[in-house]
Amino acid sequence: MKKLVFLSLIAFCIFSGCKVSVSDNKASSEGIHPVSIGFQLYSVRNDLEKDFYGTLKKVRDMGYTGVEFYNEYAGNSIVDVKRMCTELGLIPFSNHVPFQLMMDDIDKVIEENTILGVQYITFPYMDEASRPGVDPDKFKETVARIGEIGAKVKAAGFQLLYHNHDFEFAKLPDGTIGHDYIFSSTAPGDVMVELDACWADYAGFKSDQLIPRYKGRIPVIHIKDYYKEGELSSDPYALIGVEGDGEKEDAGGKFEFRPLGKGIMDLQTLLDCSFASDVRWLCVEQDDPAEGAADWFEGPAISAAWLHAQGLL
Repeated sequence: MKKLVFLSLIAFCIFSGCKVSVSDNKASSEGIHPVSIGFQLYSVRNDLEKDFYGTLKKVRDMGYTGVEFYNEYAGNSIVDVKRMCTELGLIPFSNHVPFQLMMDDIDKVIEENTILGVQYITFPYMDEASRPGVDPDKFKETVARIGEIGAKVKAAGFQLLYHNHDFEFAKLPDGTIGHDYIFSSTAPGDVMVELDACWADYAGFKSDQLIPRYKGRIPVIHIKDYYKEGELSSDPYALIGVEGDGEKEDAGGKFEFRPLGKGIMDLQTLLDCSFASDVRWLCVEQDDPAEGAADWFEGPAISAAWLHAQGLL
């Protein structure tokens, strides 16, 4: 019964208001660079803990061709995880590895991801003490270390990515945006961009400002949607609190992650810029379900239907 409801939801979204025109920039035979559609598994983390293989299968059945891990495997060995992906025809294209593990033991990270078979190893965040708005000097030291790690990762046959939230867009004392500093201070071949367009948009930086700037250096984009009302008095990521609790409020406003096409992101511009900038993967992520969602899969299913309606999935 649940499977029937799930498939009905996808069908409903495909033939209803989820469709948004992306002008002539669909990945097709028109000469536009094709993109692959991936899925960040953090979006269904609770389900993975209960049924790892079954959850991967649901992701595959929604139409996603690749998966991005977050370095958690619910007790399964990496060998078994690789086998599951192979059996299901899923490409494990990237892995978000915790910041401190990357900083402390990159050799172990490389060894494990060699087994997993990813193309990209990704810094998913920066520890609070190193952030540009907290300690600019430590931030610069951290960026230098990221550059060193990137060179080592590249020598091992992978590509290092850095994935942003909103805090990277704080200004350094000289007025430089922290996100700009990360990539102007590291070699393009050693550290590439995984742009989380939602967090950048929340910080006030639109897709058409950022994506063209990194053409040839931005192989992966996190495509996600959100809703914001009023001014939030603190980092909305901290407001999320209890996992899966949907909409969050503080004294100034509210913030909520939403499926694609259900929020305030300018997704058409994001897609147009992605196609023009040689982006290889669009990776769907919804950090937490929207308020009222039946389960953790409802949002990803709506997003899959939206992408299908654009001819991308």
